[in-house]
Amino acid sequence: MAKPKTSFVSSRIPLYYQLENVLREKITSGSYADGEKLPTEIELIEEYGVSRITVRQALAALAEDGLIDRKQGRGTYIAERKSKQRKFSGTIHLTGSLDELIEMGRDTPVKVLEMNLVDADQHEAELLRLKIGTPIYRLKRLRLRENKPYSLIVNYLPEEIGAKLTMAELSSGALLHTMETKLGLVLHDARQEIRAELADPYIAKLLDVRVGTALLSIERTVYTVDQKPVEYVHTLYRSDLYGYSVYLKREIPL
Repeated sequence: MAKPKTSFVSSRIPLYYQLENVLREKITSGSYADGEKLPTEIELIEEYGVSRITVRQALAALAEDGLIDRKQGRGTYIAERKSKQRKFSGTIHLTGSLDELIEMGRDTPVKVLEMNLVDADQHEAELLRLKIGTPIYRLKRLRLRENKPYSLIVNYLPEEIGAKLTMAELSSGALLHTMETKLGLVLHDARQEIRAELADPYIAKLLDVRVGTALLSIERTVYTVDQKPVEYVHTLYRSDLYGYSVYLKREIPL
């Protein structure tokens, strides 16, 4: 495979996401006309110096957003302009980098509070695709930054994964990194929901905030390349120490 083109700006951001945005910009700017046939997978591989799976992931994301139509046996075409505008469904969908989450885990220390084998409740079982009552590992940890507690993390792991990790590895902040390096799992993507949550007395004491303080609540499920869930995690962040910076742009040319 050729070296990726210089249009890809950062080695820390997955290539499929960068390719997706390069193609998205060409579509929304009018470089590709409505109904125009998109270059084939092989042509995109040669043009951008990426793998076939990178191209397919980028095209899948564009198809999901209604920007392209993939027609069996005929190729991929630019969708009609009217299908490019998303309707608000109550949730704003953002795309980011799983690699940054993995690196954050390696760069910041954690303190283990609890480690137990518990029965999965309905919510946990649904997200990990297990039967209710299936034993899973629950790991409760406090993440520190400059010696200050800034997030409470509760990880839920399938028993088959948790049982293969040592106490030291389970206690490590680099849990996702360990899954890849030790267990050979190929982590592919994650789905998460972000909400606000108020600190109760127990959480307020752990995070050193007042009771009732607004926290950033993030629930995330991590999947392998074959879409098998390997971790569900619920994290509560101090909103004065952690936040999101998001770049948004119009999908329809003005």
